[in-house]
Amino acid sequence: MSEPIAGKYLLEILTKGMYSNPMHVYREYIQNASDSIDKAIIAGILSPLEATIHIDIDAKSKTVVIRDNGTGISEESAQVTLLNIGASDKNGVTERGFRGIGRLAGLEYADEVQFITSAKGEPTKTIMTCDCVRMQNLLLKSNKETSDIMETFKTISTFDTGIESVDEHYFEVRLHNVHEESGLLSEEDVFCYLAETAPVDFNGQQFLQARKIKEYFSSKNCPITCYKILRGARKLPIYKLYSRTLSTGQQARTKDKDYVKDVEFVYQEASDGSPLYIGWLAITDFSGSISDECVQGIRLRKGNILVGNNTTFAKFFPTTEREGQNANKMFAGEIHVLHEELLPNSQRDDFEPSPIYNELKETLRVWAGVINKKYRRGTSEATSALKKLNQLNAEQAELEEQIDSGAITSDERREQISERLEKISRSRETEEKKVRKALERGTFDEERKETVEKALEQTKNATQKVTVLNKRIVNAGYATKNDLPSSYSRDERKLYQRIISVIDTYFSNDPKTAEALREQIKAELSVKKK
Repeated sequence: MSEPIAGKYLLEILTKGMYSNPMHVYREYIQNASDSIDKAIIAGILSPLEATIHIDIDAKSKTVVIRDNGTGISEESAQVTLLNIGASDKNGVTERGFRGIGRLAGLEYADEVQFITSAKGEPTKTIMTCDCVRMQNLLLKSNKETSDIMETFKTISTFDTGIESVDEHYFEVRLHNVHEESGLLSEEDVFCYLAETAPVDFNGQQFLQARKIKEYFSSKNCPITCYKILRGARKLPIYKLYSRTLSTGQQARTKDKDYVKDVEFVYQEASDGSPLYIGWLAITDFSGSISDECVQGIRLRKGNILVGNNTTFAKFFPTTEREGQNANKMFAGEIHVLHEELLPNSQRDDFEPSPIYNELKETLRVWAGVINKKYRRGTSEATSALKKLNQLNAEQAELEEQIDSGAITSDERREQISERLEKISRSRETEEKKVRKALERGTFDEERKETVEKALEQTKNATQKVTVLNKRIVNAGYATKNDLPSSYSRDERKLYQRIISVIDTYFSNDPKTAEALREQIKAELSVKKK
């Protein structure tokens, strides 16, 4: 009876099948680089200030190089370590990668992938070269050269050694002839992805709240671990893209950006007393959805590496799925997951199911409900109240113009205008209270305060006019009393007034036509026919 085998097609699953987004290749290699740097710092062969991960993209030669100055791998163990699949000595708790498959990420998107490494104190380097074109041929169903995954991986892999300085220690990934359709050669897209995903720092000059966030996290003994990731020949640092403003696109008619006025913090412990998560939320005017997807939404992170994407947190809002997505787009912030039992799944688009993950979800749902009510709905209501207030003031001004132009053409019309003014006054009082309360709470940022205060001043003036307008409505004479000859009876005059009132109402947006019709009717009725 033959022994069971792990078929060669597992290699296809662990490369193409594992990573729906080619950009995840960078995440996997940086994740491994971060763990290697941590080990080097603990071992005392590297200081935190010296630690770097360097990414160089050469679109012309179709080459990508990712290099870290972590521990590297010794010559003695390099071959076994690099050939291992799904076997790792990482603990999965303090280290980000632990499944032993991330190294395979680039094999689907290049013709050749090299792993070059050297450990401190050794005069040699190890070079492993993977022939990815050969791998694709071996994975054809018609190809019977290999059958299991290890046989296939060994067949496409070759090893060599070279001379290296004993002071060097590093691990380098080289992707040769990278497939253009993968997008891995697009520097702008790559570095935007890394700014969102990688464990990089804030730019303190662009995001003024960075220092406050770091101080709070440190006060809870949960400092954010950041790595210096450098780009290109000039080795420019990559930072998270948060800044003092957040673009709101076309969501708000009067503004296209919100200022980050402050940050609010959240910290939660698990039922076992261990830290569960810590996070921050940008406090803005919340005037609309954030249009920049690089900072849009509350982000989940473990080891300061993104888990999921900018939409993952939406499921925690106590609303429908669509409404949850809309709610999440109005916020910017991060939740750093801390508990050691909370492990990202193999695709890092969520966490592995567990009782502690259920705790995380429950507490995040509660917090999401609080901020949704406190900021999103509260701000939305305040903005809506301000809009209604301006509309009511405009309605009263329009009503005043109608009174001045002789809109009171009958007792019935007089009553209609009086009722409309009373309705405007009642509604305005309600909306004004909402706006003033929101202003006191600090809902409106500095940029909008001037607009709000101007609207409140206009409201004050409009309210003061109501008494005068009411008197004018009561005392206003109307021409229909004298439109008809005295030979018409009282009932006939009332009927005429009703007809004119209907015309004025129907043509309220076209007073000239209403006046022309009235004059035509007056001319026709100027002499009562017997």
